[in-house]
Amino acid sequence: MKRPLFILVLSLAASGCINKIPIEFGEPVPQLVLNAQMRAQEGTQIIYLGESTLTMLNPLHDADVNVLVDGKFFAKAEEMTTGTDLDFAYSAPYCFQGGFPAGSQVQVTVKKDAWDASARADVCPAPVISAVDTLRSVEQALEYSYEAFQVKISFQDLPGESYYRAGVRASTRITQVNAAGETNVIPQEYELPMSGSMDPVLGGTTAGMSIFNLEKTYLAFSDEMFRDQDYTLRLSIITEQMYPYYYVRTEGFIPVYTIISTTLYPWLESISREEYDYLNALNNLENFGYTSQMIVEPTTLPTNVNGGLGFFAVLNRTEAASMVLPPVRIDFHYGTENEQHAGQQ
Repeated sequence: MKRPLFILVLSLAASGCINKIPIEFGEPVPQLVLNAQMRAQEGTQIIYLGESTLTMLNPLHDADVNVLVDGKFFAKAEEMTTGTDLDFAYSAPYCFQGGFPAGSQVQVTVKKDAWDASARADVCPAPVISAVDTLRSVEQALEYSYEAFQVKISFQDLPGESYYRAGVRASTRITQVNAAGETNVIPQEYELPMSGSMDPVLGGTTAGMSIFNLEKTYLAFSDEMFRDQDYTLRLSIITEQMYPYYYVRTEGFIPVYTIISTTLYPWLESISREEYDYLNALNNLENFGYTSQMIVEPTTLPTNVNGGLGFFAVLNRTEAASMVLPPVRIDFHYGTENEQHAGQQ
């Protein structure tokens, strides 16, 4: 009897040392959510405002939104009433016209009922692109080889510790031709879907791996490997993904072949350290945030909004001279496509 009694006393003593953590269930307090990626260049600037709930984000209407530059009033952002369904799905867009000089500080203030939020961002200098070039190459992914299309961007690193984001905008003219020789012309504008690169500054710890093993939706990088020097960045894309919209269905028009004329506009953005960390967090979220992997640390999204959630940044973009690619013809034969350069027809 002594041994069970001793165990009982010990267990009661141990239970007395446990601190209970109170857990409260119920509806969370809604918070204001502000997200904006403005550009230093003149144009339409958009600020997205929402109200968080337990399961989703709802648009925040009728807010008082003001923009200040270096502490002085610059513009009042008005709520947009027209746009696509996606513009209004989760957040309400507020817009104004303007641009910001390098070295200035931009502040956004939002007031609605009891909410009073603000966010600040510095405008970095614009990067200088010295040259651009293209190259087709073969890259390896595990036991498979793929033809890749590379875009090279040469630039001079900005003084001090600098951070960048890169990409390529494509302007495509799709000319569809039917059996009667009639044509249907469709213009397309889109960002090339570059999810990774062989470039070491984009690869990080996976430098040297193929683009097909590296998932990076946002190609953000630092100048740690080439500080205060010239550098040539290599962006890659699988060649067969160069023309994602080559077949567009038009009612009553059945093409027998399509000719695609494409112009590329490589670009480079100067971003802040805070924006660099934010984009890397989004990359991690794309890779691990929606999975159930137990060994992966949860991704934390940074915020720079005081009195709310979200992220605000001002990006300074430089777009290089355009590059016109040789036209490509795609023939349609019983549901299969045969791609060839139009200039070789």
